[in-house]
Amino acid sequence: MNAWAHNADLLLHSGVIHALDASSSCAEAIAMGAGKILATGRLADLSPLVGPHTRSIDLAGRAVVPGLFDAHPHLDRLGLRDRVGLSIAHCESVSDIVQTIREAAARTPAGQWIVTQPMGVPPDGYWSRPDQVREGRLPDRHDLDRATPDHPVFIRSPWGWWTRLPLPAVANSRALELCGVRTDTPNPYRIEIVRDGRGDPTGLFMERNRAPTLEMVLMHAVPRFSFEQRIQGLQHGMALAREAGVTAGFEGHGLTPALLDAWRQLGQSAGLTMRMQAALSVPSASFDDEAIEAQLQTWSRRLSGQGTRSGLFTEEGLCLDVADPAVARILGCAYPYEHWAGHFAQALSSERLIRLGTCAARLGLRVSILVCYELERVLQCLEAIDAQVPLRALRWVAVHVTQATPQQLERMHRLGLIATVTPGFMQHADDRFGLLELGDRGTPIRSLLDAGVPVALSTDGVPHSMLFAVWQAIARQDGQRGRVLGDSGLTREEALRLASVEGHRLTWSEGHRGPLTPGHDADLIVLPQDPLQCAWDDLATMRADLTIVDGQVVYERAPPC
Repeated sequence: MNAWAHNADLLLHSGVIHALDASSSCAEAIAMGAGKILATGRLADLSPLVGPHTRSIDLAGRAVVPGLFDAHPHLDRLGLRDRVGLSIAHCESVSDIVQTIREAAARTPAGQWIVTQPMGVPPDGYWSRPDQVREGRLPDRHDLDRATPDHPVFIRSPWGWWTRLPLPAVANSRALELCGVRTDTPNPYRIEIVRDGRGDPTGLFMERNRAPTLEMVLMHAVPRFSFEQRIQGLQHGMALAREAGVTAGFEGHGLTPALLDAWRQLGQSAGLTMRMQAALSVPSASFDDEAIEAQLQTWSRRLSGQGTRSGLFTEEGLCLDVADPAVARILGCAYPYEHWAGHFAQALSSERLIRLGTCAARLGLRVSILVCYELERVLQCLEAIDAQVPLRALRWVAVHVTQATPQQLERMHRLGLIATVTPGFMQHADDRFGLLELGDRGTPIRSLLDAGVPVALSTDGVPHSMLFAVWQAIARQDGQRGRVLGDSGLTREEALRLASVEGHRLTWSEGHRGPLTPGHDADLIVLPQDPLQCAWDDLATMRADLTIVDGQVVYERAPPC
């Protein structure tokens, strides 16, 4: 304590401080200064650090834990969902939607587009069925025409990983005319143009692609998300994150150069209220391998090693992906536009994954790869790359691990992979990944840990609460049927560590960040209850009272009136 040459900037006391260090130590007070943790212990022992400018906060029995780390937050998409377009989340009926659009038309110059957010309530209450609507049907062009015949109107579909298929979108007659959608327009890939008895489009579209393509294949004239809107989306996404106690994140899915630039601008302007590290999403569906390899040569100057920092933002590594090649081809034609995604469409064959992955490894680039459906194929490719360039020291990332056999776990460990896992899939994604059929074999957090594979928890933005992720990692509840999908084998402390301390391995910062240890970065949160002692189900809806990043209070919940 005497080694510090200045007083504390901030002192939290009279609560329980869970350091989540190697010895699981607890304290009643914690002092911070110059962005670092100065000391933890009894309040009386920390009194020499208190000076005239020290802010002292009485915890009144509340709990302090390390700041939460979301290993897959999609904050850009989270912000767009809530902030871009006319909100109709309050609408429970077709008539509500018509009235809301009518009111918007009254303040919008004739001829200008009116584009709304998706129908339903985020994060997981979007409409996909008629029985979710008061009238027992989804709206059509005639409804929107009643709202305004003078404006093209379009109700966007949600991002497909937020909800259940199909994804509905609606256009009025003027919008259909501007986009050239007519009676003879054929159905695009996995999209139904709903038609009336005469075969004319009703204005309702039902899409069965998780990554929606409607605005690329038919509704070309709909205004696209702008760079300014993406900046606004990031700012709103960060606001939601700090209220949820998230102090750091890692976006292994990768981001387009435009979004990397948005994060970089916010970092350079001190506009960030959390630490963020993101990889480059490679536009492999838009360019051949030679062009991608040339891009990697250029980008490696910024992304290799431990990346390049701009304030609290670091850009490092890249993402390669395996997905539906038909969808990737469609979305790849829209390059460089990324729609909701924030990342480019990819659907790499094994041959391309090995070639581009080998190029990345030789350039010293860390690669994140989504493995939801194809862990075995990905492992075979990584082993082929590893035979040419050893991967273990590069800390490559297996994103969205939903299942793995004992043999696959052993191979992941040998390759030095870090696994990111999204417990919320068990609650909100029973129509994908086969988690219901897998039961206790799905979302294998305990098995990953026992195999020596580092694990970090994530939200994927649905919902965006890491405390919900902690709860669900243990509860393992199927949200549709109320079943418990096996015993997690985790303790509360283990789950909390996976949501706070362990994620810092993804950002190469576990030596100076995570546990609340003197000398570590002062990233921590105050919770209204002790997460290791509270009623367990309370954790699923708990929010932070105070969020501190780099020793600065970035969020403080207003006291109840």
